[in-house]
Parts: sequence; C-alpha cells; structure tokens
Amino acid sequence: MARGSKSKRNPRNLRTVNSDKKQEEDKPPAWVIDINRRLGEGHTYDAGRSWTIYRVPSNLREVHKSAFVPKIISIGPFHFGDPRLQAMEEHKMRCLVRLLGGKFEEDGGRGPDQEEMPRKTINLENLVKSMKLVQQKTRACYSEFFDIPSDDFVQMMVIDGCFVVEILRHFYKFDKQEIIADPILETRWMLRTLQRDLLMLENQLPFFVLEEIFKLTSTDQEEPSLPVLTVTFFNPLLPREDVAAKLDKEEEYDHLLDVFRATFLSAVRARVKSHGWSSHNLSMPASQDVQLIHCAVELTEAGLKIRKRENCDLLDISYSDRVLKIPPLYIDDNTVPMFFNFVAFEQCDKEAKPFFTNFFIFLDSLIYSKLDIQILHREGIINHVLGSDKGVAILINTLGRQIVYDPGQNYLSVEMKEVNHRCKVYYESRLQNWWRNLVKNYFNNPWSLVSLIAAISLLILTFLQTFYTMYPYYEQE
Repeated sequence: MARGSKSKRNPRNLRTVNSDKKQEEDKPPAWVIDINRRLGEGHTYDAGRSWTIYRVPSNLREVHKSAFVPKIISIGPFHFGDPRLQAMEEHKMRCLVRLLGGKFEEDGGRGPDQEEMPRKTINLENLVKSMKLVQQKTRACYSEFFDIPSDDFVQMMVIDGCFVVEILRHFYKFDKQEIIADPILETRWMLRTLQRDLLMLENQLPFFVLEEIFKLTSTDQEEPSLPVLTVTFFNPLLPREDVAAKLDKEEEYDHLLDVFRATFLSAVRARVKSHGWSSHNLSMPASQDVQLIHCAVELTEAGLKIRKRENCDLLDISYSDRVLKIPPLYIDDNTVPMFFNFVAFEQCDKEAKPFFTNFFIFLDSLIYSKLDIQILHREGIINHVLGSDKGVAILINTLGRQIVYDPGQNYLSVEMKEVNHRCKVYYESRLQNWWRNLVKNYFNNPWSLVSLIAAISLLILTFLQTFYTMYPYYEQE
C-alpha cells in the first residue's frame, strides 16, 4: 500500500507545478504591462511642455461649479462618454453626415423621392487619416492621460471636430441673415448653452485639430478664417462691435477659449509692451505695491472719483487726476462661466499671461461689500442679474481668495500705486481724520444730521437769549 500510494505521486507533475509557480513569479506586474502597452502605442510623457487644455483646479471649481461643467455637450476627452451629455451625440453625427453630403428627411419624412443634398467633395477616410497623424500630438495637449483606445480617440477627434467647425460656419451664415435649417440655431436656449459649453477649458480640442478639419472640409474660397468664425460665434455672450478686428493674424492659438480671450487683450498687451510688467519691490508687501488697499467706499471717502470708461477694452482701467475709470462689466449667467474659464486657463497655463487674473484681483480689492457694488452700479460700471448686490460681492471675493497670482506680473501696477498713495496721504492726515469721524458720526444718516442741526440751533438760541437778557443792563449803565 505504501508503495502504491507512493507511486500515485507523480514527481513529473510536481515539477510542472513548481515550473508554473516560477513562471507566475517571473511574469511582470500588471502596471508594468500597462506602461509597456502605452509605450507600444506611442504614448509619451513630456513633463507638461505641450499642455494647453487642463482639468480645472478643484479650488476654482468650488467657487462656481456650474461655470466649469458642460451642460449639454462634450468636446474632447475630459467628459468623453458622460451619460448626461449623450443627447448631443445624435446632433454631432447628424452634422457629420450633412458635412459628408448625406440625405435628410424634412417635414416628417418624404421617403425615397426626397431630393438629396448637394454632395461636397469631402472624404471621411481623409479626415480619419489626417487625425491619426496628429493623434499623439493631440493627446500631448491634455494635462491628463486618457486610456481611450486609438480608434475611439480618432473617432472622437473627427466627430467632435467636424461638429465644432460646422456649427461655427452655420452660425456665421445665420448671423448674416442667411436661412440655415439647424435645430440648434433655431432653439435659443440650446444655442446660448452651447456657446457657454464650447468656451469651457475642459471642453476643448487643440486649435490645430480644428484648423486641419476646417481646411479639409472647406469648399468656399471666400470663407472667413477659422478665428473669425470663432469670435463671431462667441460674441453674443458679450456683444462688441467689429470683434474680428481685435484678432492678431500672426498669433497661434491653443483652442477656442484662447481665441476669444485674445479679443479682450489688445489694449493691455500694448500697455505691457510699452511699459512692461510691474517691477514688484520684494521688500514690501504685495498689498502695498500692486494691489488696492482700499475698497470703493473708502476710495470715494478719500476724495477719489470712480467713473465708467467708455469705448475701450474690458480690462483697460486708467487713473489720473483723482479719477479711476473702469470699463463697464456685465455679470450674468453667460459671462460668469466665460470669465471664470479665462482665469482658470491663466492659472494653469504658463504661457497665458495673467491679464484676467490681474483684473479680478483688482475687483476683489475694490469690492468688499454690497455697498461697493452699489457705488459701481450707480456709476454704470457693474450691471448684474445675479439676484443681489451681496451675492455679486461674495462671488468676486470668493474667486479672489482662490486665485494664485504673481505680484511681478501685474499690468495695473502703476495705477494701483498711484491710488494707494493718494489714499495714504488722505488717511494719514489728522484734519482729514477729524472731518471723517465727524461725517461718520453725524452725517451718515438724515436723523443724525437733524439732531446735529437741532443741537447747534439750540446752542445759538441759548446764546442769543443770554445776550438779550444782559443787554438792558448795559443800556442802563
């Protein structure tokens, strides 16, 4: 029995088990396999040198979450496959089919007798081939790695890119009063929401992708350039005249957000080119050098006037002869996401100079409470539809606390130093302090003023009564 039992043990089988264990031990870990797969597919890591499209930092997202999250459409990989945004995928595909010369049904469908749309000389295979050539360059533009298979990524580039280019084309014609049969353009809420979504930092394709698709799908020699189509599409969010003239034809843009942001920067870029950025004195606190120390209420108390500046760029603030001039700012559900994404882009991208960051740091210093908002609203500088002046003040102050800024890069440094110096002279004067306390204690409301006048009148009457009581005595003398 012992021998039979021993014979049932198969030494060869035992060696096979040991061999399997050794092979299992020699097998590389899953993470090593994953990295090797990425290298095999050509993925590269460039230390962020090519990044132009970023995930919005969580601290900024918490300020106003809806400003950074798309409501109806996903463009690019950040929100790829989001179930909330699937309804627009049908519109994207519809747009691609129409671009390729597909046939559509109208008025409930007219069957096979319907006339086919004129077919453009656009080849889908050429689009796919072109996007494959720039796929790795496109992936390198995003601040995160996306484990999306190559074919799916190229499909996303083609469908999303064609949709964006075509909607820009259609809106340009629509804006020129041409008849365009597109449900997006015919539905006001959808168009405005789409304009907001396509300006969000996380909802971008690299501009070179859109330019390549634009070139491959263009059949009109007189068609405006892609940057012109872009600014025309977004201009209704904050209407300005001749916005296309504000574009620099020599500039290379990162994405749609970058193109539209550039139309606000012509004046301040010229200012920086002439005078340079601020030369912050490191021995002084930043608040004493390039940041306002006093709010709007205190500035007016110090004798400064705050006035609206007409016919200039939004960021072009000036100060001279005790007058601080600020261009009008419109704050509503359209402009808040736009401004906040401009700031987010500047916070993330080193090449994006912090013009909007400077502007909102200035507003954060100028606004402390609803009283400051009321002064700015009375002068026609801030107009809003957010419900209350206090709500606007809280929104701007909350954003200001989350912004990281470099005191050495502030295009408003000269103006801020002059305003701070004027206020310093006023608030350090003893006579001014005495007068300010008198106004604060007795002239801050009508009843205090009435009480003061009554007290002075009583004092004068008492003096006169005493004088005339004593006057007959002097006559008898």
